[in-house]
Amino acid sequence: GIEDYSTNVGELFLNSQYCTETPKRQRDFKAFISRLDDCLLGMSYRIYHCRKQIKTTPPQFVHIEEHYICWCGEKGNAPATIKLKRASFARFMCRAVEFGCHAINDFEPAHIEKVVLAESNQEHYGHYREILRFIAANEYIDYDYSTLIPKIHRVFHLPSTYTKEERINLESTPDRNTPLGKRDYAIILLANRLGLRSGDIAGLSFDKVNFSNDTIMFDQDKTKDPHIIYLVQDVKDALLEYINAGRPDSEDNHIFMMHKAPYESVSAIAIHGIVSKAFRIANVDISNKKHGAHSLRSSLATDMVNTGESYDQTRKVLGHRSEDAIKHYARLDIERLRLCALEAREPSGFFERFLNGEEVFF
Repeated sequence: GIEDYSTNVGELFLNSQYCTETPKRQRDFKAFISRLDDCLLGMSYRIYHCRKQIKTTPPQFVHIEEHYICWCGEKGNAPATIKLKRASFARFMCRAVEFGCHAINDFEPAHIEKVVLAESNQEHYGHYREILRFIAANEYIDYDYSTLIPKIHRVFHLPSTYTKEERINLESTPDRNTPLGKRDYAIILLANRLGLRSGDIAGLSFDKVNFSNDTIMFDQDKTKDPHIIYLVQDVKDALLEYINAGRPDSEDNHIFMMHKAPYESVSAIAIHGIVSKAFRIANVDISNKKHGAHSLRSSLATDMVNTGESYDQTRKVLGHRSEDAIKHYARLDIERLRLCALEAREPSGFFERFLNGEEVFF
C-alpha cells in the first residue's frame, strides 16, 4: 500500500524479516536502499557502496541548514567539507528533535548536553560548535551554546611509512600483461613515485597531463591549490602504456577508468582499494598501519627528509601550502633528531640504589 518511497520506507524495509534472514541479504539490500536514498536526495549515483541510512534535516530546520551551508561556501569551504558539515547539521538537529527540541526557539542547555552525551563520534563536536555559533550569530537563538560542546584533544599518530624494498615489491604486484594490471601499475607509481593523493589520481584528466613537457598541472582535490609536478620517465611510460594499450574506449576525459560497465572514471575509494590489494599481494606487513595511497605519500616524504632534502623542498613536492605541514615527517627524520639528543643525567637517589640492586621501596 505504499505509493511513494522515502528514507523511512527504506528503513522499515531493512528491518523487515525478509531482509534480516541472512547477513548477506541484509548487506545487499542495505547497499540497494542506500542508492535509492541517493537518488531521492539528488545525490550522485555510486555503483559500490553500503553505509548507514542517511539522516535528513527535519523540515522545520531546513531553511537554517541552507543558510548555514551557503555561509560555509562563502567562507571558502571545499565541496567535500560542505558535504560533511551538511551531514553533521542533519545529525545534530535529528538528535535535538529526539530529545524534545521541535523548534529553533526550544533550544536549551539541557538539549545540547543530551546531544553531546548521545554522540558516539567525537569528531562531530567541532561541527556542532560551529553550528551553534552560527545560529546564535544570526539570531535564530538568543544565546551561544557552543561553549557547552567539549573540545577534544586528538592524539597525534606518526605517519604510516614503508621501506623502499616494500614499496618496490608493491610495484611488482600488478600483472602488466592485462589492461587492469596496466591501470593499477600506473596508479601505484603515481602514488609511490610522485606522492599524489587518491583524489588527485582519480581526478587526473588528459588536459592536465603534458607528455611533451613531462608535467602534470592540476588543482589539488583537498586544498584546491594549483600544483605542478614533473613526470619521471617510469611514471610517464606507465601512463602511456595504459592509455594506449589498456584503457577502455570512452569519451570521458578522466584517464583512469573502471573496467566494467558502465565504464565510469575511478573514484578515490577505488584508488585506495587498488593500493590496499597490492599490499596484500606483496605480503607486506600492514599490522596497525595505514595501507592506502596516502601511506605511500608519507613514505616518499620520509625518504626525502631522511636523505637530506630540505623541508621546504619536500613541502613543495607534496603540494603543501603551510610551512608547518611537513613537521610530522620531520619527527621521522631519525638522523637529524640524533643531533638534538640530550645527555642522560647520572642516576642518583632511589634510582641509583635500585640500579645497584638494593631493595628500594617507593
